[in-house]
Amino acid sequence: GYIGGENTDSIFVMLLKNNKVYIIHIPRDLIVKIDDDLFKINSLYLLKKTDSLLSEVSKLTGLNIKKYFVFDLYIFKKTIDYLGGLEVDLKYPVTDAVTGYTLMPGKRKFSSDWIEFIVRSRYYPQGDFERMKNQFIILTSLKERLSNASEYELLKLFNLILQSKNHYETNLTYSDILKIIKQIKKSEFKEILIDLNSNLWISDYFDIKLNSYSYFNVSGLIPKAGIGNYEEIKKEIQKKITQEY
Repeated sequence: GYIGGENTDSIFVMLLKNNKVYIIHIPRDLIVKIDDDLFKINSLYLLKKTDSLLSEVSKLTGLNIKKYFVFDLYIFKKTIDYLGGLEVDLKYPVTDAVTGYTLMPGKRKFSSDWIEFIVRSRYYPQGDFERMKNQFIILTSLKERLSNASEYELLKLFNLILQSKNHYETNLTYSDILKIIKQIKKSEFKEILIDLNSNLWISDYFDIKLNSYSYFNVSGLIPKAGIGNYEEIKKEIQKKITQEY
């Protein structure tokens, strides 16, 4: 019933290259222009504008992105449940914006409910950007757990994903998915995050579209160079990939 309930909560690019997996974060509040209208990038999948989403992310990263995998929290939590929870070295406090409850940093094993709390919380000075750092920590922990998994466990996880077909959408083949799971197992994760400290973003208020409705004075993020001008951000992303490589 919430107006943004079906928006994409998190968007990132996974680049697999030479035994490294680069996780490139895409800000969910990014304002994009499509056919003379402004949208938040996190609404494009909901609006069935997947091609526009892939095109926009390709321009931002400088990568030619054709494949995608969209999943909901159900399949994410089922994966963690199947693995018996996840050991995480939490670097930052995680605070619930409503109750004020704070989960303190430290290394311990978390259930899927706690993992959901960590990846969804964005009650930070830099909001989503700091949440992205927590999400990368969770992804890295998941990768480490998969690294210790047997071939049998990986195949069972693969079947679990396939059986949850109402909770994901992708244009990857089954063979692609299995290959990616196996490649992740032996790869090192690298994070690429262009946050507010880069001075390449501007926060402001915009009039945006959602379905046939307009919404006014919505908080959003654009490149400092202007809407759709990703040149400096793209250079920074490519530089980080090159440095890591």
